[in-house]
Amino acid sequence: MHSEGSAVKNNNIFLILAQLKITDWTPEYFIGNRSDCNLILENSDALKEIPLLNDASLNNFRHQQLVRFKGMVQDMHNPEYYFQQYEIKNSQNEVNELRCGMYVDSAKCLPHEEILIDSERNKSSERHTCIIISIPGLNNWAKKGQQEELVCSGRNATSSNHKRSLDENICEPMDYLESVRKKEKVSHKDDEKMDTEDNTKQQCTFSKEYILNFPIPTDDGKACIVKIYEETAVKLNEIIEIIGFISLDPLLNTIHDLDETMTEAEMNVHHPPASLVPRLHAIKILRSIKQDIKTVPQIMSKAELIRCELHRILSQLLFGDHLAADYLICHLLSSIYMRRDHFCLGTYPLNITHFPAVEYKEFPKKLYKFITLLTEKSHLLEITLKNLNDLTLSPKKDYECNRLTSGVLQLSNNTHLVIDETGLTIGKISQAGRENYNALCDLVNFQKVTYDFKFYKMDYETDIPVLILSEAKSFIPCETQVVLQTDSESKNIYPQIMEIAEQYLKDENRLANIRQYLKVVRDIKFEFNDEDVIKEIQNDFVQMKEINKTADSLHSLMVLARLLSLSHGLNTLTREYWKKAVQMEVKRLNRLPEKKEI
Repeated sequence: MHSEGSAVKNNNIFLILAQLKITDWTPEYFIGNRSDCNLILENSDALKEIPLLNDASLNNFRHQQLVRFKGMVQDMHNPEYYFQQYEIKNSQNEVNELRCGMYVDSAKCLPHEEILIDSERNKSSERHTCIIISIPGLNNWAKKGQQEELVCSGRNATSSNHKRSLDENICEPMDYLESVRKKEKVSHKDDEKMDTEDNTKQQCTFSKEYILNFPIPTDDGKACIVKIYEETAVKLNEIIEIIGFISLDPLLNTIHDLDETMTEAEMNVHHPPASLVPRLHAIKILRSIKQDIKTVPQIMSKAELIRCELHRILSQLLFGDHLAADYLICHLLSSIYMRRDHFCLGTYPLNITHFPAVEYKEFPKKLYKFITLLTEKSHLLEITLKNLNDLTLSPKKDYECNRLTSGVLQLSNNTHLVIDETGLTIGKISQAGRENYNALCDLVNFQKVTYDFKFYKMDYETDIPVLILSEAKSFIPCETQVVLQTDSESKNIYPQIMEIAEQYLKDENRLANIRQYLKVVRDIKFEFNDEDVIKEIQNDFVQMKEINKTADSLHSLMVLARLLSLSHGLNTLTREYWKKAVQMEVKRLNRLPEKKEI
C-alpha cells in the first residue's frame, strides 16, 4: 500500500508539472498549491528548469518570474513587517475580499478598492531581509558549473509563524500599508501599467559600485535584496542559492520616498532601483554540498596519478623546484578541520620567496593565473604602500546608510587569497595602513577578520588559504617560508615553460581531474589512529627540539604530515609520510637565509 501511495503522489507531481511548468509559476499559484509545489521543488531536475539570474541580463526576466540566484550573504537587515493577509473593500460592488501579501512588495489595490486597516481578518507577520551578492572571487570556469553543485537545505522558505499585533505593525518604520498608500499616489494607471517615466526622475545619488557593495571589483556581479519568509538560519558570508519570485517593479525605489524614519543615504541604499538591485521573495533556500559522494572514491582511487600530474605542472611553474611544488600542493589542499583556543587546526599559509622577480616581474600574476584555473574561488591582492594605506580590508558598519560596507577580506570560505608583495616599497604607513596590516596578520595566523561596528568590534571566523609571494621574507608573519631554488635551465626558458603548461592544461579531462582532486581531497575526513606512529612522532619531535631550539611547532609538522598523506590519497597518517614530512621540513629550513638546521 505504501508503494502504491508513493506512486500516486509521484503521478500527482508529474500531473501538476504537465498542467503548469515550474517556469510559469506565479506567487498566487504557489500560495494556492504550496504542498504540491514544495514536493516538486525537492526534485533537482525540476530546479534546473528554473532560470539562473547570475549570468543573465535583467532584461531577460519578467516581473514576478520564478528564478534562481546563487551568491554570498553580504549583509543582514532588520526584519521587515508586512501583512500576510489583508482585507480589501470594493467600492463599486461593496464586496470584501481577503488577499495574501506574501511574495510581493506591495499590496494589490486598485483605485476603486480600499484596504480595511482595522479589519480583524488582517494578519501581520515579518519577513527577514538580507543582501546576497555574486560570489566574490568565483573563477570563470566555476561559474559555468555552479548549478550542478547544490543540495536542498531541507527547509522551504515558507510562511513565518511569528506574528505581531496590528497596532505594533502600524507603528513600525517598515509599515506595509503606509508603503501601499505612498505607492498609490504615484502608481495607479489604467490597466495597472507601470509608469517608468516617473522612475527615471528618481535617480540614485550614490554610484553603482557603492550601491552594489562588492568586496572585490567584478564586471558581471549582481546584488539582490532577498525576503525570507521562514526562520531560516543564514550566516554572514555563507554561500546559498535562493529560489524565489523576482520583483522588478520600477517604482520600488519610490514607494518609500516619504519615509521620515530614514535618512536620504539610508533610503538610497536600502531601496535602490530594481533595475540595479532586484528583490527576490524566497520560497526555498539551497546550500552547496561539499562533494558528490559518488565522486569521492573515484578521485581517491587515482589521487596518486592526479597528484603526479599536478606536481609536474607546479614544479615547472616554480622554476623546477620540486620541494616548493610539494608545499604548494599541501597549501592548496589546506582547510580548517578543528578550532581549539587560538589554533586553527588545518590551515597552512605559505610564503614563497626568492624567485627571480627582476627578470620575471610578472611571475606572481602568471602563477596566479594558473591558480584561477585550478581553484573555484580566488583573489590576487597586490600589496603596495598605497594599497596598504588606501584599501579597506575589513568590513565596516556605515550607520548613516545603516549597512555593512564590504572590505576586501569579506570572502567566503575556501577562497584562495594570493598576496603579491613584490610592489611593496619603504614609506610611511598611515593609521588605516596599520589596521590593514593587523587585519592581514589576523587572517594569516588566526583565520579571523575583525568587523568594525564603530562602537565595538567583532571577530568573524574564516577559512581562507593565504599564499604570499615576496622577494624576501614577507612582512606578514607566516610560519612556513619556502625559499625557491631556481633551476638555471628552467629560468632561461621560462616563457616557453608557461606556454607548455597552458597547453598541458587544455586537456579538459586532466584539468577536471585536478579540480575535483583539490576539492574532494580537501574535505576528506582524516584520522590519527595509529598509536605506534603517534609515539614515533612524539619521539622525533623531542629529538628535533634538542638539536634545534627554534624548530617549528609540532602542530605545523602534524598539519604538513596530514596534508602530505591526503595529497597521496590516504586518510590516515603512516610512518612513511610522517618521515617524508620531516624530511621536507629539514630541506625547507636549511634553505632559509638564517640556515636553521634540525
